[in-house]
Amino acid sequence: MNLILFILAAILIIGGLYYWLVVVTEGVFLGRRVVVWLYDITAHKYDRIKEFDAEAEQFFVIRPLLRQLRHIPAPRILDVATGTGRLPWFLLHEPSFHGRVIGLDASAGMLREAAQKLRPFHHRASLVQQTADHLPFPAHTFDAVTCLEALEFFPSDIQALQEMVRVLRPGGILMVTRRCGREAKTFLHHHHSPTQFEAILTRLGLTNIQTRPWQLDYDLVIATRPAI
Repeated sequence: MNLILFILAAILIIGGLYYWLVVVTEGVFLGRRVVVWLYDITAHKYDRIKEFDAEAEQFFVIRPLLRQLRHIPAPRILDVATGTGRLPWFLLHEPSFHGRVIGLDASAGMLREAAQKLRPFHHRASLVQQTADHLPFPAHTFDAVTCLEALEFFPSDIQALQEMVRVLRPGGILMVTRRCGREAKTFLHHHHSPTQFEAILTRLGLTNIQTRPWQLDYDLVIATRPAI
């Protein structure tokens, strides 16, 4: 009986550890290669899993972003961790957007899916395979940088944010998400309270920081790099 209880307890512990390491935190504590591999193998069904709602994306993400950029006729936008091209796809379907967008991701599988979706916009959309902590662009390149539902899965969210701010032009807009909700604290040092997260952005030199409720698991955070 004791042996059976021991085996059951071990199974529960191993199962719980697997659920935390692979399902909840999506491999972030197992290393970047595991995170990328998990996205590679789920890329073909990612959009079905997420079930993005077009009206919600336009109302909560695309239109607020374009309001911030309304004074720029053809803004240049970088979408970090673009996945299957979620933000570029919705952005390029917005009639009032006349700019260009680059989607960057470390997963080749996700980028293949994005390339299929964005083919009709090939002249205004580009895709780059690279990690978020070494963005392959000069400083002050983009009018806006976005990163949705991804910061907590990077090896260093701080280093990724530093890179996003570096490539953002003075006066440019940063739009990112902060993990919240029931599972947020299981990300350990990758989790920040609203106050802590805003303090990080302030230390990086950003101003006009706004934290807005968005989804059950995410707040949407918008900030500005001050003009010179």
